[in-house]
Amino acid sequence: YIHLIRVIRLKVGDKIILYNETNGEWLSNISDINHKKVEATTIKQFKLPNPELYIDLLFSPIKNQNSESIFRQATEMGVQKLFPTLFTRTVIKKVNKEKFEAYAIGASQQCGRFSIPQIGNFLKIIDQKSLLSEKIVLFFDENLTGKNAHEVAKEVLSKSDKPDLLVVIGPEGGFTDDERQLIKQNSKSFFDIQLGPRILKADTAVVAALSLVFSFFS
Repeated sequence: YIHLIRVIRLKVGDKIILYNETNGEWLSNISDINHKKVEATTIKQFKLPNPELYIDLLFSPIKNQNSESIFRQATEMGVQKLFPTLFTRTVIKKVNKEKFEAYAIGASQQCGRFSIPQIGNFLKIIDQKSLLSEKIVLFFDENLTGKNAHEVAKEVLSKSDKPDLLVVIGPEGGFTDDERQLIKQNSKSFFDIQLGPRILKADTAVVAALSLVFSFFS
C-alpha cells in the first residue's frame, strides 16, 4: 500500500501487475483503495506459472551485507527454501529472520520470479537432522575433494526426474570433522561434490554451488 499509493501515487483505475506461483502473471486494474488496502481486478493473464525445481539451501549466515547477497542470489536462481544454520565456526550467533524475508521478497520482485522462497528458523546443525534425513544432500566442502557435479547429477537423475535436493555450504571457517560426519550419517542420500581447485569465500561458494546444481539438474 505504501509503495503503490504513497510513493508511486497510483489511483483507482490505474493498471498494475499481480503474480503468484499458482496463477502466474496478470494485468490488473486497481478497483478500490481503502483503509491502507489496495484491491485490484484481474484483466488478462500474461504468463503461466513455471514449474520449479526442488532445490533447497542449508548454509551458515555471514557478516554484514554478505548474508543479504546470499538470500538475493539464491532467490534469483530459484531456491525453494533457505535454512540458515549455526555451525561450530559460524561467526554470527543471531539473525533477523524478518530482514531475510524482506531480502527474498525484494529479489523475487526484481527478477520476476512468481514465488517467494520459504526461510527456516536459525538452528544448530545438530538440530537439522530431520531435514537432512528427508533430502538428497549435495555437500560442497572447502577441502576441495568430492565427485564431479555432472557425474552426481547423472546418478541422481537416473533414479528420479524430480529429486528433492539440499545444497549444503559451510561457514567461513569451514566444517569441523564432526559436522562432516553428522551431515553424512543423517542424510537420506549423501554426495560430496568438488567445487573447484580453490577455496572460495562462503558467499562466493553459494553462488558457485547453486550455479552447478541448477545447470546440471534443470
